[in-house]
Amino acid sequence: MPTQEDNQIGFLVNDLTASHLAFSLIKNLNEYETTSDIVLFFENVSSSIIKPNFPVMAMNEIWNFEGSLVSTDINTTLTLKRCFAPRKKVFYVWDLEWMRNGREKTTSFEEIIQAFSDETIELVARSQDHAKAIENLSNRKIKHIVENFNIEKLMRIGNE
Repeated sequence: MPTQEDNQIGFLVNDLTASHLAFSLIKNLNEYETTSDIVLFFENVSSSIIKPNFPVMAMNEIWNFEGSLVSTDINTTLTLKRCFAPRKKVFYVWDLEWMRNGREKTTSFEEIIQAFSDETIELVARSQDHAKAIENLSNRKIKHIVENFNIEKLMRIGNE
């Protein structure tokens, strides 16, 4: 019999400001019809691009979250690495952020490798092209490709 934790899924984001990532994630979570517990955890306080119809919490609340956790960038994945409670850890690689020199934050090569090399975190790509780039960087096989935050597929991956 499935437990309550089997239906819990949390998403880790940097912030909820106007970005394609935040918009797509919140829109798809709002539209997803479920009895599951869905929580969005944010790293930096900001106003939301659209109103979420589900719980939104600060990142420091993940310490006791026992469902599956899905990170969305290198910084949130490094936070995910330090979590001990999640049933499953997933890095949904939304953006190939290591390929460009980001204006908003700088990530060292060591941090990039730490985020992509941890075998306890399953890597999920956004597209086939992203999967090739991720495999080339991490030397790990991508098992799942999920386009544009397909929540149903991410729930399935989180409950495997």
